[in-house]
Amino acid sequence: MTHINPLEVFGDSLLDVQNPLRYLGGEYGQTVKNDDIPFTFIMAFPDLYEIGMSNQAVHILYNGLNKSSRIRCERVFTPDTDFEQLLKEKNVGLFSLETGIPIKEADCIGFSIGYELGLTGVFTILESGQIPALKKERDDSHPILIAGGCGVTNPAPFTDFLDAVFIGEAEDEFYKLFEELAQKKQEGYSKKELLRLLSENKHVWVPGKKAEKAFDKQFGQYLPEKNFYPVPTIKPVQNHGVIEIMRGCPNGCRFCHAGIYYRPQRVKNPKFILQEAEALVKEGGFREISLTSLSSGDFPYIDRLLDILTKKFSSANVSFQLPSLKVNSFTLPLLEKISEVRKSGLTFAVETPSEAWQLSVNKEVYTTKLVEIIEEAKKRGWNKAKFYFMIGLPPANDERHKSKQNNPKTEEQEIVDFLLEIQERTHIQCSVNVGTFIPKPHTPYERVRQLTMEESRQKMDFIHKSLPRGRFKVSTHDEFVSFVEGIISRGDKRSGHLFYSAFKKGCRLDAWEDHMRKDLWEEAIKESDWNVEQEVTRERGDEEILPWNDISLGAGPVFFKREFQKSVNQEMTSPCSEHCKAPCGVCNVQKNIHVNTGKTEEEFDTLPEELKNSCITTIPIRENNIPLLYRVIFSFRKSNEAQFVPHLAMQEMLHKTFLRAELPVIFTDGFNPVPRMELATCLSLGIESLDEIGSCLLRTEVSQYDFQERMNKFLPKNFEINKCIIYPVTRKKKRVSLATQLYGSRYIYNFTDKYKKKADDFFKSDNFKGLKDKYGIQESRQDEGIYSVEASFQGDRPLRDAIADFFGNKIHKVIHIKKIKTLAKNEHGEALDYFDRFSYLASLHNVYLAKAYKELEIFDAES
Repeated sequence: MTHINPLEVFGDSLLDVQNPLRYLGGEYGQTVKNDDIPFTFIMAFPDLYEIGMSNQAVHILYNGLNKSSRIRCERVFTPDTDFEQLLKEKNVGLFSLETGIPIKEADCIGFSIGYELGLTGVFTILESGQIPALKKERDDSHPILIAGGCGVTNPAPFTDFLDAVFIGEAEDEFYKLFEELAQKKQEGYSKKELLRLLSENKHVWVPGKKAEKAFDKQFGQYLPEKNFYPVPTIKPVQNHGVIEIMRGCPNGCRFCHAGIYYRPQRVKNPKFILQEAEALVKEGGFREISLTSLSSGDFPYIDRLLDILTKKFSSANVSFQLPSLKVNSFTLPLLEKISEVRKSGLTFAVETPSEAWQLSVNKEVYTTKLVEIIEEAKKRGWNKAKFYFMIGLPPANDERHKSKQNNPKTEEQEIVDFLLEIQERTHIQCSVNVGTFIPKPHTPYERVRQLTMEESRQKMDFIHKSLPRGRFKVSTHDEFVSFVEGIISRGDKRSGHLFYSAFKKGCRLDAWEDHMRKDLWEEAIKESDWNVEQEVTRERGDEEILPWNDISLGAGPVFFKREFQKSVNQEMTSPCSEHCKAPCGVCNVQKNIHVNTGKTEEEFDTLPEELKNSCITTIPIRENNIPLLYRVIFSFRKSNEAQFVPHLAMQEMLHKTFLRAELPVIFTDGFNPVPRMELATCLSLGIESLDEIGSCLLRTEVSQYDFQERMNKFLPKNFEINKCIIYPVTRKKKRVSLATQLYGSRYIYNFTDKYKKKADDFFKSDNFKGLKDKYGIQESRQDEGIYSVEASFQGDRPLRDAIADFFGNKIHKVIHIKKIKTLAKNEHGEALDYFDRFSYLASLHNVYLAKAYKELEIFDAES
């Protein structure tokens, strides 16, 4: 097995790439296995690292597969265009984060596809990994390609690209399947034999075969793996811990694909929720946690759960968010509880404003209820609310629906009137997000027409123009992007090839506004031999065989037809329950698939007291009213991949490490307290350091050995505490900051091969001599092209700029810089070791403390 070391392969070129840490791994909690593991599985996410590491499915699959002794699971994400180009220039294939395995050498690559636009990301990963995208061009030397997730329940567009598609939830069935594949590979099975075994599984789709959804039948009845690992070092889009408190949604919104995909509703035992929360805080270092599901307000006794969680963790300033609350489950006591620690956003997914249309889509949002919630929220400090709407839903656009209605208004006028009324009655600042409805497979609306781009544009323009800017901030989802999503949502094989054509023209990361190339998409669409817009937007006939006909998610055509007719008649369907009166076909007693709301009240009543009580020793105490604190001055090294960790990301990483190490750190004041920490310098990206200086405050004394050992146990790879001193301080005497004592740094400047021979010319130049005289820079030649340089903080940047100007190139192309020492200064401005300086300052503080406490008769001066 080959292993690519990106630092060796790419060198200083990594600094030409945005966020190079995306491709380097090394996070806390990653799993690294040896080459003797028989089966290598690459967990691939078809978007950037920051999106992929926010995706819970990636964490679930990664940790679940790595439980097996036969499987090594490593990660890869879609490279941004700059790194994709760098891979081509170096003729290096895309590789995994953990150990640098070229993905083309893996046994299997599994793509987690949650949305339609991920397909170009799949193509980018394959081409960057030097793997043919077309199935007919691959042979036995290439890995098996499989995909799963919400985005592939219509697998037709993927027919000519993927080997197989797994339908349903990974827990249990997917792990069993790949455990068997790993065992057979160990026994000598060929790729062809493994593919045959794969295709025989009832949950796996291959062309010409039916597949049925896999269910995690025991969801909520066991403690999951620590699915927060690995903890990202650079900030992901969703930068908080996640607990899935419920899977499936009972409400049955008729436009919602996820509502069908994740049926039936299954509730997690509160005991396991509390245990997961403990692990997220103590082992992950998180202080913001989302309690996720498709409709978290429908968790039985959600207010009781929040009450226990906030009491258990409020002393540690841990906040809990409920990101998916429907308006009718948004109670005032619930609002009170989620506002106790830290206020998250106030968000309402209204979708469609007319109450008659809400009956059609099976989602009620009463205006009076909404006003009541907003007015109460304003009393508790909220001043903004966000509203989500969709245009193009059938109740306002489908002729069968409109024939049963007596509503002369257009949906865009209804949205505007609804928002103006809400704002008039509550005076809250409104953020409004409007998107185009895209009909999804496996839903009651799977056959309806989609709005044309022109129709969407006209409706959104009307909403923009009709809402006053001072009171409303309106954002709309680009109608062209929605159209592209529609190409693949209900598409056949042709749509997959259209995506591939657009990819070959240069389309990448299409969900990102700054990457979307509308011109190239239009070119690919124009060159297609079929009428793309007509096919995307047309209504599907009742008898038409749909491309996803071979896939069963449990709910069948009879259910969808019945629900569509109820939509036309403006009839609600009651929520899913254990005694369902309108079965959809998902629940199957014989297969042990059923709604499970648990014995929730009993489970709450029998929770052990030790589980309900706080387990956190790192309580975020402010320094107010604490007479004696302990200041830690510490030195740490950041080497190899760690040199590419941005400064703010490094600060947050250290904050999480303090929490994981359960150190008694003092926190800042303010709305969102964090550990009170200071770093002496802000080091440029790409510079290794043997001696970064930091400082924090503790409320109780910890030995120097204990501080160093606990921090090093929980720091990510390539970070290490070298040394520390700890001394008592008091608020009555002002503390000296690290920054005010900074002199500068000592470096090794190693000139690259291209400039080695001319290095001496720079240090002999008048330009350098002028800098030397002005800033007191000291240099010492170690070898050809290698210099030891000591520069003050004021002279550091001018020196590097002068070197770049002298050689006419970027500084990282001219020299490799390693910091050897961070230097403090004494009263005379002379450089000295930080620990020497702060040991002296500590002695002065100790004298002050001795005098102060002698006067208070707390203890004598000698002690």
